[in-house]
Parts: sequence; C-alpha cells; structure tokens
Amino acid sequence: MSEYILTENLYLGITPGGTYYAVQDKADEPGRDFLHRLMQEAETPLFNVGIACELSGYKKKRALEFVHWLQEAGLVLGLEHSERAPHETLERLLPQLLRTMSDEGKAILAESRGLYLGSAGYTHEAAEELAALSANLTAVYARHKELLQGNLGYRQRAWGLVDASGNSEVGFWPLYIGQNRFTLIIGGIPQFNQPGFKRLVWALEMRYGKTEIPV
Repeated sequence: MSEYILTENLYLGITPGGTYYAVQDKADEPGRDFLHRLMQEAETPLFNVGIACELSGYKKKRALEFVHWLQEAGLVLGLEHSERAPHETLERLLPQLLRTMSDEGKAILAESRGLYLGSAGYTHEAAEELAALSANLTAVYARHKELLQGNLGYRQRAWGLVDASGNSEVGFWPLYIGQNRFTLIIGGIPQFNQPGFKRLVWALEMRYGKTEIPV
C-alpha cells in the first residue's frame, strides 16, 4: 500500500470540500455514495483495505485506487487522530453551527416543506418567511431544471440575491441527506470551507441519513 497516500495507520476523514460535494447534488455517483456512507459513521474509521472495500463497494485493488483518487481530488484525507460526530441534539447544536456558516453570523436551516429547524442572527418571523421562500425556490428550480441544467449546463442548484457587485446578500443552498432535502439559507458570504460546515452535515447525516422526514 506504499503507493497510496492513505495508509493503514491513519484515520479516514472527509474534508469540507468533500462534504460540500456529497450534499450539493442528489444524483447517484460512486464518490458521493462513498462520502455519504463515511459520514454515517459515528467516528472516523481507521483506514484499511476492508474499510475501503466496504465504503466503495469495490474489490481490494479498485477500492484502494478509488480512495487514492478521492484524496487526490481533495475530498478525503488521512488523520492521525479519529474524529467523532457531534453528540449534542440538533436543537442545541444548530444555533452555534449556523452562526459559523456566514460572515455575518446569519443562517437558517430549513427542511423541504419550508419549515425551519434552526436559525442564527434572524428573528423568528424572518426565519419563518425565508424558510417558506426556500420551498418556493425549490419548486421553481424543479419547473425549470431542463433549461438550467440541461440546455444551459448550470450544475449549481443554489439561488441568491446579489448586490450590484455580484456579492450575495442572502443565498439558498440545497443539502441532500439520504432521501431528504434541506436548504441552508445564508445571509452574507457563505463560509463552507471550515470544520463547522462538516460538523453540521455530519450531524444531519447521523440523524437523517437513513430516515426520511414525513411529508
């Protein structure tokens, strides 16, 4: 295994970039499926051939090559120490994590029906209205998906209100967890490339990755 960056004395972790890649689309894809399975573990596993095969669904050589590719792409990394999924309830965890998602400390997590699960920096009334708006924007995207994704080739599903310089004033970012879709509503500039985003998604994966919110 010396040819692979990940070796058997390291733990298999996911990067913030890997976290974003996993949840920004719901299309089945081997790398995305691997990352979802990894985030449904309560603790980062010690890397070995068995873990590579289990998470990828491939046999030994192909599994090791696949993990190596994921690391080269910046989606996973080797850790000297294991990490644990957040153990607090979402009700306690969300306000502190959502605050780190924005340079203004303003963010909301909404579910697909337009109800908000947690917020930071917004009043209750504003959070309710923005969460409801997120459901409407999802419906708009679904109606125009063929144009946006097919004809124009736009891969992103996020919506935003931007100022004259093109900077986001408020953005709506879909998160796909298992059979569930959430929307991360962020005031100001998103702060995805940091541990708080990974912890937020990991907590959602642990709670909803194998269950579906009733509609």
